[in-house]
Amino acid sequence: MTNDNAIEVVGIQKQFGTQVAVDDVSFTVGKGEVFGLLGPNGAGKTTTLRMITTLLRQDQGHILVNGFDTVTQAPRVRQQFALTGQNASIDQDLSAMENLVIFGRLHGLTRADARSRATELLGDFDLTNSASKSLDQFSGGMRRRLDLAVSLIGNPSILFLDEPTTGLDPRTRTQMWTAIRRLVQHGTTVY
Repeated sequence: MTNDNAIEVVGIQKQFGTQVAVDDVSFTVGKGEVFGLLGPNGAGKTTTLRMITTLLRQDQGHILVNGFDTVTQAPRVRQQFALTGQNASIDQDLSAMENLVIFGRLHGLTRADARSRATELLGDFDLTNSASKSLDQFSGGMRRRLDLAVSLIGNPSILFLDEPTTGLDPRTRTQMWTAIRRLVQHGTTVY
């Protein structure tokens, strides 16, 4: 792996019983790049993502994330990234600020640092005016932006997004991609 690659996947394979889910897949993702893995349903995209994020172990091949092997150095790999899935992981009973502060504390930030980072992210995702509102007052797009902000509370070098704009209206979709472009400008690799 070169120092310019955030992710290196070489000849990975995964089989479930007799069903081959991923067959001899290889690619690299450079640091600071936006990379999209496209294909029809059932093509192995989620299985590949699960192997990269150490949730599944590949049957063959190897995967490096920021130079760490997903099989032999899984705990170090998991420190390199954040993952935002299709379903929001935010707590519906808390405000946006409270959600961010709690996740900041879980990432080891002091209370003051978590609050400062939360304030920064609320601004980045155009949620400052809604920071203390109950999440039942949030639109789907606002929830999606908050979910992405929560993923970034720990300043990950790699961000995995699973269909980040699914179900969003065109305006909110544009806001999401603008936020993602800002991340890349600050050096985050987006997969």
